[in-house]
Amino acid sequence: MQEKKSYLTHPLFWVEQDDHFIITITPISTIAEQLDIVGYLTQFVDLVTLVLETKEIKGVVYTCPIPDEKIDYIQLFEQFSMNRATSSDLFKLLSKVLRWKTFHIPIVSIFTGNCSAIALATMLWSSYRIAPRKIALGFPEAKYGLFTAFGTTVYLPPLIGADDALRLLTQNKLLSSEEAHQMGLVDELTYRSDDCLSLAKTSIRHRPECLDKQGSRHTDEITADAVFNIQKKAHGLYPGINAVIELLTANSSSSPLEIAAKEATLYVEVFNLPETLSMVRTLHYGVKSAKSSTKITHINDYDLKKIGILGAGMMGSGIAFEAARAGIEVILKDVTLDHAERGKGYSNRICEKLFAFGGITSSQQQQLLARIKPTDQVADLDGSDCVIEAVFEDFHLKAQVTQESLPYLHQDGFFATNTTSLPITELAKASNNPENFIGMHFFSPVDRMPLVEIICGKQTAQKTLEKALTTALCLNKVPIVVHDGPGFFTSRVFFNYLLEGITMVLEGISPELIEKEAAAAGFAVGPLAVLDEISLELMLHVYDQLPRLHASQKRAYNYLRMLVDQGRKGKKWGAGFYDYTNENKNKTIWNNPKIASPKENVKPATIHKRLLHVMALDSYRCLEEGILDQPIDGDIGAILGVGYASYTGGVFSHIDRTTLPLFVAECQVFQPLGDQWDIPESLKKLADKNFRFYHGFESNWP
Repeated sequence: MQEKKSYLTHPLFWVEQDDHFIITITPISTIAEQLDIVGYLTQFVDLVTLVLETKEIKGVVYTCPIPDEKIDYIQLFEQFSMNRATSSDLFKLLSKVLRWKTFHIPIVSIFTGNCSAIALATMLWSSYRIAPRKIALGFPEAKYGLFTAFGTTVYLPPLIGADDALRLLTQNKLLSSEEAHQMGLVDELTYRSDDCLSLAKTSIRHRPECLDKQGSRHTDEITADAVFNIQKKAHGLYPGINAVIELLTANSSSSPLEIAAKEATLYVEVFNLPETLSMVRTLHYGVKSAKSSTKITHINDYDLKKIGILGAGMMGSGIAFEAARAGIEVILKDVTLDHAERGKGYSNRICEKLFAFGGITSSQQQQLLARIKPTDQVADLDGSDCVIEAVFEDFHLKAQVTQESLPYLHQDGFFATNTTSLPITELAKASNNPENFIGMHFFSPVDRMPLVEIICGKQTAQKTLEKALTTALCLNKVPIVVHDGPGFFTSRVFFNYLLEGITMVLEGISPELIEKEAAAAGFAVGPLAVLDEISLELMLHVYDQLPRLHASQKRAYNYLRMLVDQGRKGKKWGAGFYDYTNENKNKTIWNNPKIASPKENVKPATIHKRLLHVMALDSYRCLEEGILDQPIDGDIGAILGVGYASYTGGVFSHIDRTTLPLFVAECQVFQPLGDQWDIPESLKKLADKNFRFYHGFESNWP
């Protein structure tokens, strides 16, 4: 065994030399202790440069200087907004890294675990990368409105090609190490992380000429098709994506130093945009807080081993899959065994897709499916730590299945109803222990939708809430906690989105224009397409369940009723707000001949504001009424639950970006259009004070 020799002393990095003059550099200090990430990385780069300048050195090996979990975006915002770090500092850092290739010495970076964002950017600086199998790599910062920078747009395109670099930097996809190897991001794989260092040293000793090549495999230019495919979803709304497109487009006509300079400038500009702070606050820190267990303080012995699910439809089957994937025994009950078996078949179909893409092994698939027991016997629920009811939205049906199943619940278990809008307090009357009853509103398809809206009834106990939170976290969901009321939060504000779409149709605004501008405003799906997907009959049923309808809702109800009576019930029936052909794969907007000639002179910005503002306005009502406790819950719920434009950071962040005085003034302009635009007096008073719901990353709400 070769003796490891200390090469030099550094306060932040352990540096050692072996007998073959190969230097290994490993961080010994965490980035959390540093005030300046740019300064920290500059010390690392200066250290590597110093080593390279030593004539006898044969090669350098380094592990990632920044652990993934130590990247603190709040610190980055403070540094770049307060000018403690500038674009000039970033450029100086990258220009030093670019100088490494002039030494013609092999530089190998080795992965020790999952690596993403800035951490992964630092690994691209090497001329060769070695990783263990079964780790994840990628650049997720686009979903926060950012882009990774730190040389990614300089080094990544030559490694994997311009189009693949664009997709990887903008689509928030994490790659397995096997995928990264196939793409060219990783050069060599090992079965054990402990083997990476020895393999790196062996490679340097025996084939140094192969390792001394920093990204020269691809010289292709970004294609117009690749840009189009990104922007048809992004619509130019996301600062980080726009910056990446601009940089990769300019790559073919710029030198590496010129790209580095431009990248540094754009990075600082993006950090100083309000959209970026809002998205990071909600989608990084907000989600991270929601998924933490800090709110679980009153239970310490709740052990979730068995879940009973009532109803094997789309929702119940999706919950069953997520529970089985989490390693939990599932009893999937329906009225007939055939229905329950079909519900289990949904999990099998998901597994087949995962297996086809390498996301699951055959053995894992078999184990997952073995955890799901389909049944038509209520007694099979016996001993369930949690029973989740997911039957049709009907009070009497839900009460019936609740009463049937409660005797089989574990004595320390709880009962949850999955409902879109029915009041939890009323549903809890079917239980002899309403304190153990709670709402858990999952979103379809459950395997792809991350949010769970947990709804407390008036008698729900704190321990029940914490058990529901624990269950959501076990299923790897993002939970928000809201309080009881018609539609709760997500459904309620989403109904206003749909209502505004119908209202605009009745005003004579072109349905095609409404749908087009909803997409341009950043919504996941246009309001009319949503109505067709859920079915117009179901929307009528939802309205029937509400305690009262205001005048705008009544107009919408009457119009939907007319369409249903005409057979235009939605996508499943081949006709709704759209006409569907070719087994519903193709659709064209339908213009009702009974409505006056469409208004084509409506400004797109007006449609954007109406759709964004109407949901934000009702979100404030939810906050005022106590349905929401904090603005951040509304921001998370609106984006992750119902597809609110994520570049805004959510409903309350949207109000802050608009500024409350302007928001109220614009809502007042829309007041003649319907009751949904009624403005609470308390909001007007806050506008007079120029109130903001957030100050930086902190909430201003009491």
